[in-house]
Amino acid sequence: MFDDVGATTGITAEEFKRAMRRFAASVNVITTREGNTMNGMTATAVCSVSAEPPSLLIIVNRSNRSHPIIIRTRTFTVNMLAEGQEHLAAHFASRPADPFEAVPHCLGSNGCPSIDGADAHLECFVSNQFDSGSHTIFIGKIVATWVTEGVPLLYHDGSYRSLGGTTKAA
Repeated sequence: MFDDVGATTGITAEEFKRAMRRFAASVNVITTREGNTMNGMTATAVCSVSAEPPSLLIIVNRSNRSHPIIIRTRTFTVNMLAEGQEHLAAHFASRPADPFEAVPHCLGSNGCPSIDGADAHLECFVSNQFDSGSHTIFIGKIVATWVTEGVPLLYHDGSYRSLGGTTKAA
């Protein structure tokens, strides 16, 4: 069977997830802030869009606590985690009540948290958004960056990895 764009349909959600786990990706925490409320979510769905103007995209499930904050404030920061920050990936994936209570950070120029020790920070303002299925694709205009010479934390096939190999199972 073909859908309206000519692609075959019929795979299960589990088949989709199994195939997607084969992508190796950087591990990121997308941070948001509205007033005194700060949130962070672990994500690998981050991709560069353009160098002119500098922009990237993130994909956020509409059921995530960060989603309405991004909608209202039109801001977010991508914190690319460094090797050794697996605990932060797990922390933000667990959806704690006060996500930044014990996480060292500062506020960036867009007002969102930048996590201490991250390999890079990309501060963004939303320039466009699109709904797709259960998620929203946000295009962010990058207004500030900060990078280190560290080693990024990667995720592949259900495990955190570094450029040197596997670090821990997720």
